[in-house]
Amino acid sequence: MCTSLCNRIDRNTGGIVIAAKTAEALRILNDKIKDREMEKRYLCIVHGRPKPPEGLIENYLRRDEKRKQVTLHRTRVPGAKTARTRYRTLTSHGRLSLVECELLTGRTHQIRAHMASIGCPLLGDGKYGTNELNRPYGETGQALYAYSLTFRFAQDAGALQYLNGKTFKVKDIPFVKKYFPNFKP
Repeated sequence: MCTSLCNRIDRNTGGIVIAAKTAEALRILNDKIKDREMEKRYLCIVHGRPKPPEGLIENYLRRDEKRKQVTLHRTRVPGAKTARTRYRTLTSHGRLSLVECELLTGRTHQIRAHMASIGCPLLGDGKYGTNELNRPYGETGQALYAYSLTFRFAQDAGALQYLNGKTFKVKDIPFVKKYFPNFKP
């Protein structure tokens, strides 16, 4: 028996990842991920207050391998893939907001680039934000955490059918406790 990762999260992002213990579970989970039968939600802290407070960001994302960064485009350009993120502001205090994001596509740096594109870069993100904004807080990594995973199987999941409808959540997220101590996910 070996354990294999089924999904990934970007470097310096914390939270839930999915691993399979058997070849059968790996096959099923990979199919369910491909068919978008799982709902992943992230918590992040952003500079400013998103306007509108909730919405859908949809555009095309192209990865630049040399710079290890992505660029967003309103229209399709060569090498770009569709990127869709639903977001909702949960609370704001001072110059920061706690935002929940749901990935409708799963692209590299998607949440970081999308939130920056609406004028609300992630706290601690020097790549899509600015060190000038981050410096007063002393954060060196982006405040982004995959905190919730829900299984929503449209088709039979065989040995993993028992997971259908289940949600797994992380309750204690260090940056949330630090900046929004009264918030309960």
